[in-house]
Amino acid sequence: MSKKIIKKVLPEYFQDIVDGLKNYELRLNDFEVLPGDILVLEEWTTADPATRRATGRKLEKEVSYVRKFKLQDLWWTKKDLEEKGIQIISFKEIGDQRRPKVGVGVMLQNKEKQVLLGLRKSAHGTGEWSFPGGHLEFGESIFAAAQRETKEETGLDIEQFTLISVSDEKRYIASEGKHYVVIGLLGVYHGGQAVVMEKNKFAEWKWFDLDKLPSPLFEGTEQVIDNYLNHRLYQPND
Repeated sequence: MSKKIIKKVLPEYFQDIVDGLKNYELRLNDFEVLPGDILVLEEWTTADPATRRATGRKLEKEVSYVRKFKLQDLWWTKKDLEEKGIQIISFKEIGDQRRPKVGVGVMLQNKEKQVLLGLRKSAHGTGEWSFPGGHLEFGESIFAAAQRETKEETGLDIEQFTLISVSDEKRYIASEGKHYVVIGLLGVYHGGQAVVMEKNKFAEWKWFDLDKLPSPLFEGTEQVIDNYLNHRLYQPND
């Protein structure tokens, strides 16, 4: 019978798993794991036991292969291992197997019609301003994803959403190898203070007038705003 095994993962590795770049785990052989078991990977802010905390993000992955070894069983010398270390290589079939991912971006407006934007710290779009949002998870509706991501990133509880934009985010294909279809949603904001809940992803949240937006804007956020202001759902990005 398979079992679930919970393990902590640092943010940079967690995001690589989410993006499909990392499909392996190097772990100390201090627990029993077999093919068919489920790894529950929890994102934690740091490796330091004194300061780390869980971000709330989790992934479940089925184990398909396990290989255990001790250093003395390897064909490298102890000196080589100490001087050069070990690298892990994952591989795939030759040919481009990448697929676009689906992301949601949530536009919130206060009573002054300002929009809420966060300054990104994560590797994807670092230094750019974006709406709250993130990946659509398997089996999840776009409204549920919007509600979850907004709560996880800002602490705000938003329950009403309207679809306002669909766009092709392609700016980061060359630099990061990432292509997204971005679903833009307008969330009904009833008040409350936006808080930086995921300090590894955002530096701050601020309200901006639509005619005085900061620069640079995250591409998906820029597209949602452009579609909203031009009263259209979709504009090709070829």
